[in-house]
Amino acid sequence: MAEGGEKEERTNCKKIWKDSIDANIPCSVHTALMNAGKIPDPLIGKNDTTAREKSYKEWWFKKSFSLKEDETFDELFFYGVCYQADFWMNGIYLGEHRGMFSEFSFDVSTIIRKENELVVRIANAPEEQNPMSPYMDNDDGWKKGTVINCVYGWHYACIPSRGIWKSVVLKKRKRGVWAESPFIMTENAEKGRIHICIRLHDAVGNEKIRGNILPENFVGDSWSFQYVSSKAGREVELNLTVNIPDPQLWWPLNIGSQNLYRLQLSLQPQAGTEQTFDTTFALRTIRMEGACGQEWEQYKWMFIINERPVFIKGSNWCTTDVLLRFPEERYERFLLLAACANIQLLRAWGGGMPENDTFYRLCDKLGIMVIQEWPTCWDSQKEQPISELEETVRCHMLRLRNHPSLVMWCGGNESKEADGEAMEMMGRLAYELDGSRPFHRTEPWGGSLHDYTTYWDMGDLDYSLGLKSVFLGEFGMASSPNFESVMRYLPEEEKNIWPPERFGSFGHHTPRFNQLDPDDMAHMENSAVLFSRLDNLEHFIWATQMAQATGVRHTLEAYRCRFPHAAGVCYYKLTDVYPACSWSTIDYYGVPKLSYYILADSYEPLHACLLFDSIRIAEDWKAPVYLLDDAQTAQGKNIRAEICAYNDRLEIIKKQKYSVLSKKEQVKQLGEFVLEKETRAADGLVLISVKLFINEVLNDSTFYWLNFHKKQGCLLQLPDTKLEWKVENETINICNCGEFPAVGIMIECPAEAEKFWVEDNMLWLDAGESRIIKLNKTTGIRVRAFNFRGNS
Repeated sequence: MAEGGEKEERTNCKKIWKDSIDANIPCSVHTALMNAGKIPDPLIGKNDTTAREKSYKEWWFKKSFSLKEDETFDELFFYGVCYQADFWMNGIYLGEHRGMFSEFSFDVSTIIRKENELVVRIANAPEEQNPMSPYMDNDDGWKKGTVINCVYGWHYACIPSRGIWKSVVLKKRKRGVWAESPFIMTENAEKGRIHICIRLHDAVGNEKIRGNILPENFVGDSWSFQYVSSKAGREVELNLTVNIPDPQLWWPLNIGSQNLYRLQLSLQPQAGTEQTFDTTFALRTIRMEGACGQEWEQYKWMFIINERPVFIKGSNWCTTDVLLRFPEERYERFLLLAACANIQLLRAWGGGMPENDTFYRLCDKLGIMVIQEWPTCWDSQKEQPISELEETVRCHMLRLRNHPSLVMWCGGNESKEADGEAMEMMGRLAYELDGSRPFHRTEPWGGSLHDYTTYWDMGDLDYSLGLKSVFLGEFGMASSPNFESVMRYLPEEEKNIWPPERFGSFGHHTPRFNQLDPDDMAHMENSAVLFSRLDNLEHFIWATQMAQATGVRHTLEAYRCRFPHAAGVCYYKLTDVYPACSWSTIDYYGVPKLSYYILADSYEPLHACLLFDSIRIAEDWKAPVYLLDDAQTAQGKNIRAEICAYNDRLEIIKKQKYSVLSKKEQVKQLGEFVLEKETRAADGLVLISVKLFINEVLNDSTFYWLNFHKKQGCLLQLPDTKLEWKVENETINICNCGEFPAVGIMIECPAEAEKFWVEDNMLWLDAGESRIIKLNKTTGIRVRAFNFRGNS
């Protein structure tokens, strides 16, 4: 890879590029520069400002390669180049391509030889570079193209992407009769009836189709079929109806099993080469109905999966790396954490990209549904080149449509006027190329809601408790990453500075680069100050994460309790594109925040919770008690919810039990929990522990904190308890040996935080109570709690 230069020099096969560096494709320009030591790590400090300047250059790539004597290729195929590029092979110009996400190829049959040289020029586009502004939303160039747009300065990352970011391969041209990849659609899951659509090119008739269907991840019999086509023509569409014996269905996480099938299909023409396909699919149907009481002109927001209404427990998914590094193990980390947090749906947000095959393969396996948005935001589809958008939509609809995890196409993010030629094109193609799942113009639209009053408007934490809509697509609170993660991106000279300088590195790694008034620190401090004195970095981090947990968890539970009048909720967000204080619950490095575990509790499939209208205790205080049972697994079982309220001395002020024989209900009110005047301790902290027993076995446990605003830092001033634990055989046996409940127990592995996993965290243990919890690390474990400050 080399910067700039004249075309005549760069495309001359005899010229040696003395100014070049190695670039291991696939990669971004910035990754290659960093690996070669030409720029400092863009993730650290304010190094992004240096990396950013390299976006606005012209970059050249060259690859010399040899073919073996018996090798022949006709087609040079690119899976992704960002953004505008020109291509030469052996000094001959092949053409130009624009668009980050579409796949494209060139005919090189008359050019390719034994020794070859491929040259790619990446232009400085799309760009509209402005000088550093008070808010670094200073490049609207993304609206001129089809790119990952959140890295252009408006989402705490300002490093516009460039590079050959996906693989490049040589292929042989399709000759004679050939088929496109088959499309598999479930007509009736219960009966195992599917349609297989196969598009043939240059068909002459008498082509044999042979198929073998076998279980992918469960034990069962394989099953075969065959078909002989009598159709002839340049383009022939075959629609085969197949009934699979003993059908095993695919269900979302927490509802049922994720049974997958594999289709092995072969096309055998009378003359020519056999063509084979191998793809996974599932028996899964989706349709939408209106939620109870929903207005007729709104979208139908109730997801009906396999004819069962499913309340959506979701989050938003952000592209995971500004430098376009997407290894499989990174996806495995984030998506396994999503599943462990009981997240059933991810909205692949329009600020990012059409997600890759690894993402969808894992979502299929884990039962995580996906809303795939196209890369448009704020009506940018009216400005972006429609040809590039259409090429992107066509490419990825055909690639993704067999995945059962994909449940909705969406035109993009937050377009107030979601209309026009491009939007109509997206909707039309959703039906022409798929037709098996809904298309929504944008999110929010037609009954859904986005709301950040508690953060951007610095509103009261109580505000989000009152949010009501059919579907809540975005809301949240920003918080800091964990201490060890912050230390990874702060320069050495800034690690011990508190409070941080406004325009230093800590403030720079915030949603608006700490540039505007009120600045980002003020937005986070607005709620964090209720929890602790913000006198050092550790207190600030803990307080922001507690504010995030408090500002989000009650709303998640409230929406669940409103089913079937509410159809789903997606908090913003799960992941980050860059290390920063943000709305994510898992930071850029893959480290869960404290809030991650609280929200995982709120999404437990079998869960007892209290419904609050305020975090403050008032006169005649009472809270409804609900049982939430996503899959009705408690049907016919004895249910007991045990609720205890404590004051700031951890003395029980109220204890109540609720017992019922559970029926087939997803949502059931068990009663009310009331604190009368003489017991509610209105002038101080109130902690409430909730435990759910199924046939007398503890199944679910959580706790709440109220009235904490009365005394700053009161959650960290509880009476001390004593914890003991033993780690062995990938479990930790932790016991509260003290006289008081242990509140907010966190099990951590600071040295390997980005790889650490623990089955449950942010725990409440009564005096004398113990728990055995699974984890994946047995050394370097640290245990802390609000009222236990012990060491490893």
